[in-house]
Parts: sequence; structure tokens; C-alpha cells
Amino acid sequence: MGSIISYQKKRKYDIVTKAADHDWSNLHQDLIIGLAEQIVSMKDFFAFRGVCKSWRSAAIKENCNRGLRLQHIVPVLVLPKNISAPIRNFYSLTKGEIYRLDLPETRGKLCFSSLGWSLTVSLDDSRLHLFNPLNHALIELPQLRAKTLILRNITKFVLSSNPSWTSNYGVMLQSNCFLVFYRPGYNNDKWTRIILPGSVEIFTDTIYYKGRFYVVGYKGGVFVCDMEDPKNAQMMLIAPALPQELFGLIYFKAPYLVESATGALLLVVCSFGYKKSESTLGCRVFKVSFGNGNSWSSESEVKNLGNRTLFLSANSSSFSIEALDDSICKPNCIYFLNRCHVSTRGDIDIGIYYMEDGNIERDLEKLSDFQYKGSSLTSHLWIQPSF
Repeated sequence: MGSIISYQKKRKYDIVTKAADHDWSNLHQDLIIGLAEQIVSMKDFFAFRGVCKSWRSAAIKENCNRGLRLQHIVPVLVLPKNISAPIRNFYSLTKGEIYRLDLPETRGKLCFSSLGWSLTVSLDDSRLHLFNPLNHALIELPQLRAKTLILRNITKFVLSSNPSWTSNYGVMLQSNCFLVFYRPGYNNDKWTRIILPGSVEIFTDTIYYKGRFYVVGYKGGVFVCDMEDPKNAQMMLIAPALPQELFGLIYFKAPYLVESATGALLLVVCSFGYKKSESTLGCRVFKVSFGNGNSWSSESEVKNLGNRTLFLSANSSSFSIEALDDSICKPNCIYFLNRCHVSTRGDIDIGIYYMEDGNIERDLEKLSDFQYKGSSLTSHLWIQPSF
């Protein structure tokens, strides 16, 4: 059917302004639920809820799941703040506006994001929570023992599934050298440490892909996590490090892992010059070929993303969405946040890379100039609004 808003516009009336002239509450509940299942944007979701009480009761996650998928939802950019401040500024890509939200749950805590949820890490009492900034839902996670993982060393957080939709979700925390995993009911509700036997690797990104967790090292080597035995959880190499000859004299930043529109696992690297190490000069995308010996050949490089848009972040899960016709997101582009920490000097590395011509747009960097006051700043985050 398409979106509710566009559907109504074709018939030259608006479901909200005409609510007084039509008793929409008398529609059969099955029909209302059927309409809810066609919602494909957060804008339509809030408009749908505003019609009347019966429509609002139908606009719940179980009914909206079918259409309102994360692959269609344009993320918001969470801007840096002083870590002790409860107010967070969210920049809407779709509206081009900044919104201020009071999120006391994030005050004094490190924050990471995945599937619309945040991981909050308290440095005061070492408590970990999953937090949904849309509805303020809060899930307490088991504490980590100091020898398992130092909280300040957490660099990424990845969910296997949305906790709003299922209780069978997994949480993976990434540090520089190893991972820790938690799933309710798994390993006696304890965190499981996953190691790389006989080797030391600096990990830069983690993804949940087709039922398994994958992690990439700083040089581009890709590993899969084997967690069948909690007492012997480990990683296995499936793709070697990137050969330097692919880049010549160009250096590349920490690689990312993203799933493509066709279901392939992509490795994305952002390049920089030796004298300009803080700024990204370009991006290259490769398809991970699982163990066939040709993982990083010229044939594995992806030159066009089609109608897909990639979102990369040093502190958030990387992901892709489908750029719909009415979406503000640019197709065949890569939105990147390549700094783990912001600086009071304002030298950040944020931009949009155009795959077609290699140009980089840096307008997003201007959003945060007023934020850089004082120390102990949080980082930028991509968050996909989710129930």
C-alpha cells in the first residue's frame, strides 16, 4: 500500500485533519491493524497514533513490525555533550533540525548504540544497562568483573536482536583485544569472554550477521565467533588482513563491517594521507569472500551500493538502510563518524562519501561547533529510532 501519509494524500484528504468529519474509531479492528502493518516510517507512525484512541492502541510494535523495519528508518545523529549533562541533542537528518531530549539515564555514563538501543556504562558503580531513548525502557545487565573487561576499554556494543521484540537477544561488547558476550540464560547468566588463541589483534568493529558474530581487526582480518562451548569460546579467522598493495601509499583507518542489501558481508575502509591523518580522504568497500583465498582481490571490491546507504561509526554499530524515494538519505553514499573521541579543538572527522564520484561532503561537522566546551565530552552516535 505504501505509507499511510502518501496513501491519504492521493485521496486528497488528511487522516488527522479530517478525523472530526469521519468516525475513524468505528473501523473494524482488523482493518486498523492491517493499516498499522503498512507503516514504513516513524513520521507515519506518529501520524497514525494521532488519529484516535483505537488507532493509537493499534500502533504498537507487534503490529508495526512488518512495515516499520530498521532498514527503512533514517537514523538520528546524537551530538557530543559533557558527560555529566542529562540533556542530549539529536540532529534529525530528515528534518534538518536539532532536538533536545532530557535523558537522565545517560548522565555520567559512557554510551554506545545498536539497533535503536543504547548501552550505558556507569564509571561510578560499574553498572551496565540497555536503554531505549525513545520510550526510556531500561534493562539491567550483569556486572562485569574487573579482570574480564575494564569498562573504559569498551569500544563497541552490538545486539543480535532488538530486546523490544524478543527476550532471546545477545549482547556483545568489544574491547581492543577481545570480546565479551551475554545472553539471558546462557552460561548461567554470566558474561563469556571470547579470545583469539595464539595471537594478539586490535579489533575495530563487530557485527551480528546471519546468526553469528563477526569481528574485524585493525589490518582487515575478519574473524567469526564460536560460542558453542561457553568455557572455550574463541574466534577463528575467515578472511586474511588487507594487502597493502591495494592502497599503495594511501593509509586506511579502522575497518568496518556492514551487511549489504543483497545479504553479503561488506568490509569498508576509510583512507587518509600520512600528513592529514585526522581527515578521511575516501572510502573503499569489499565483499568478504568466506575462505576462498580471494577475499581481497580486485573482483571483490564493490563500486556501487545501489539504493543503499551505509552508516559507519567508531562508537556505534555500523549498518545500512534502503534509501527510499522520499528519504532525505542519499543512496550510494557512506555516512561516517571516524573519531572515537571528540576534541575541544573541534577537529572531528565526520562526512558523507559519494561512491559515484569520490567527493566528500562535510556539512555535518558544522553541527557540533557549539558543543565543544569543556572536557569529558561524549562522542557522536548514530541511533535508529526503535521501539
